[in-house]
Amino acid sequence: MRKILIVLFSLLFFSCSESSEKQTNSLPAQVLDVENSQLIKLLQEKPGVILDVRTTEEVSAGYIENASFINFYDDDFLEKASWIKKGQPIYVYCHAGGRSSKAAMKLISLGFKEVYNLVGGYSKWLSDDLPIVKGVELSSSNYKVYKLETVNEILESSENVLVVFKTPWCLPCKKLDTVLDNFSSKYPSWEILKINMDNNKNIADAFSVMSVPTILAFNNNVKYFSFTGFIGLENLIKSIKK
Repeated sequence: MRKILIVLFSLLFFSCSESSEKQTNSLPAQVLDVENSQLIKLLQEKPGVILDVRTTEEVSAGYIENASFINFYDDDFLEKASWIKKGQPIYVYCHAGGRSSKAAMKLISLGFKEVYNLVGGYSKWLSDDLPIVKGVELSSSNYKVYKLETVNEILESSENVLVVFKTPWCLPCKKLDTVLDNFSSKYPSWEILKINMDNNKNIADAFSVMSVPTILAFNNNVKYFSFTGFIGLENLIKSIKK
């Protein structure tokens, strides 16, 4: 009888534990509102993506350091937002908090699990005399539009090629430029093909690229390495120079 009670107790315990875990995991993702001081602390403890959803004109007057930019009013806001690598915190802000609150809900619908909305937005950040950055180029008009045939010709004619999908509004993409420049200096025989995903969605689709930045390495037209997100020079070299 005692053994039966122990078994029943064990089954009840593990059943409750499993039920509790399932209940916790099934909780819907929610947008969390944060003040400036909370955002600063969170960025130190849980680095992620700072997303500025204001217009180009607003951004040109100043923005929070290390921000990426997607205009909430753009027709392709959701599509561009879907290119942000998931599995990381995302901190959203606009001028006063209205657009960013709506944008944050859209990010939840895209599958982002940890989304924060900055209460008071950029205007409150300014009034609290917190640091900003001025001067940024967001236009995609200066970037080349590629034909798939052209990309394939480059892959066929060059022994080693890095194909890099990026955008002007993505901060990790901008940081990657320095890495790519240094890599090119070390290995001048490598062809580096930078493709702006804003202007070349069909090329991204052809290579099954869904996030920026994404790096693809080819040897004799055979892809043998891919990576999404920022990667440092040493890790890039280790990964592709075998």
